[in-house]
Amino acid sequence: MKSIKVLSERIYAKPYSVLSFGVFAIAAYLCLVNLDYVGLWHDEAVVSFVGKNLLEQGDIVGWDGRNLMGGPNGKSLNEDLRDVAPPLQYVLTAVGFAIFGVNEIGARILHALVGFLALGFFYLILRQHLPNHPRLQFFLFLFVAWSAQLLLYFRQSRYYAVTILCMMAGFYFYERYCRTKKPVCLGVVTLISALAFFNHYACGTAMMLSLAGYHLLFRWRETTVREWVAFGSCGLIIGALGLVYLVFIGLIGGDRDSSVAFLTGDYGEYQGTLPLFLLRIWICVRDLFTADWISWPVFLWFAGMLFLVLRKRLSGTAKHSRQVRRARHRQSALKEASGEDLPVIAVGKIVFLGALFALFSALLSVQSVWLRGMTLDLRYYVAALPLLLAMKGLFAEWTWRKSKIVGVAVVAVLLFTSAGAAPFNIPTVYTGERTLGFHLFQFIREIHRPYRDSIQVVADYFLQHTEQDDLIYVPGYYVGREELTFYIGHRIKFCNVLDRDSLLPSDRVDSLRASLYIGQCDPDWIVVFGPVQQEYWDRIKAHYDVTAVLDVYHHTTQRAELSRHEFEPLPAQGGVHIFRRKG
Repeated sequence: MKSIKVLSERIYAKPYSVLSFGVFAIAAYLCLVNLDYVGLWHDEAVVSFVGKNLLEQGDIVGWDGRNLMGGPNGKSLNEDLRDVAPPLQYVLTAVGFAIFGVNEIGARILHALVGFLALGFFYLILRQHLPNHPRLQFFLFLFVAWSAQLLLYFRQSRYYAVTILCMMAGFYFYERYCRTKKPVCLGVVTLISALAFFNHYACGTAMMLSLAGYHLLFRWRETTVREWVAFGSCGLIIGALGLVYLVFIGLIGGDRDSSVAFLTGDYGEYQGTLPLFLLRIWICVRDLFTADWISWPVFLWFAGMLFLVLRKRLSGTAKHSRQVRRARHRQSALKEASGEDLPVIAVGKIVFLGALFALFSALLSVQSVWLRGMTLDLRYYVAALPLLLAMKGLFAEWTWRKSKIVGVAVVAVLLFTSAGAAPFNIPTVYTGERTLGFHLFQFIREIHRPYRDSIQVVADYFLQHTEQDDLIYVPGYYVGREELTFYIGHRIKFCNVLDRDSLLPSDRVDSLRASLYIGQCDPDWIVVFGPVQQEYWDRIKAHYDVTAVLDVYHHTTQRAELSRHEFEPLPAQGGVHIFRRKG
């Protein structure tokens, strides 16, 4: 009889396993197709430049023999010109260049493959936590694998995909260890945690803290003293490795002995009245809802279901009469239709881990939250996204049980649109419009319609009109210099990239090239991305002529966050101005 039941469960689960495989295959295609559909944006260009240097020089440095790339005023480099950011993203990009060439595909493909692998581990997590709910597994996997936001993160040469993989794999092997007590699983979790730290300091630390918080809440009673010692030893190993590396690159014990000062020192001290950690938590929660990582109607439903389940469990500890037990037996047949047998607690644990990661990431982020309308970058919470989307999958399962027609409609709305955040959708940076739309369809259309952004247009212009080793100046930061350095640094040299108060040793900088400091040379060309201020034009017009105004939107719009991403080219709105020195 038992074998018949097992066979029946397998037959019931098989169609959903096939459907999940189909979803997985389509997601793989969307991860990998046309990775060169658009050029690299600022952060990708930095990673690619340093990755290329690693491939050619064997070291993670910001100097390639011609140009210097070191963040605002050289702050991302130490005295040896090594980049102080975590090294794993550079290593992965360098390997991609070695296999596929120094281009957009080489920069992005291994990160996309890592994202594809992360989806596989997420599916294993679902089978681990929801073994008797194949349809629910399918719904949860569908919402994650076809998330336009998640696919955008996978397709970029940054730390995003590896962070998600480490979170998914770390959670999976943590559960394996807790269920099997095999030391090898704990060793794998330790290795993954170390990789997560060397991929991104804050996100890696947030991953370890979130797993620790998860364990303290759900398993601390059943943990033996020997296991606590093992956990502590693993943490000490990772901490020691991280400390040694941070001392080696100078983030601890050197001029950059504070990562906060290293990244946000120019922005001044926080002057708000609300404690900073509370402000970070508020911004994190607000942005998760307005970006539709958490749908507020689904969250309210989920919170209500969780409350009912917990109340029922607590009331179940009291004595019940035989009559009550008989009544419960009669009602058991109604559980499927009423939704009482939904694995709310199991899904709630997955969601809780995602919430822990997002909150720890917000608290550990070094970004100055008091700038730009009190916002944090959603990218720091990236590993929380698959876990938080589990709420949508559970809601889809519940509505499907009520009505298949309603269930299909719910899946379509929550999967293909961002209506779950309406009317509070976060506005986009470039147009100010709310991020309310059919993002999955927009994403698919975008990656199949390659377009040229401002960086590629400007790069082509300079390749046609400049002489070898011409000096070019790009005023400001985050405005195109890093991208152009990666694309055409072999042809031209960028000047005026450092102020005299840079933390980099002046004798070391002078030995590289005489035109790196501001004021050391008169550039042959000046590039201004966007409208030119009249005051600036008055300063340079005696020495420079306008040679071109390129009809293209001045800023790159391919960042992964939906609030900073445009699915099609924007109107020029000022274009890109190119000036050439007279004579």
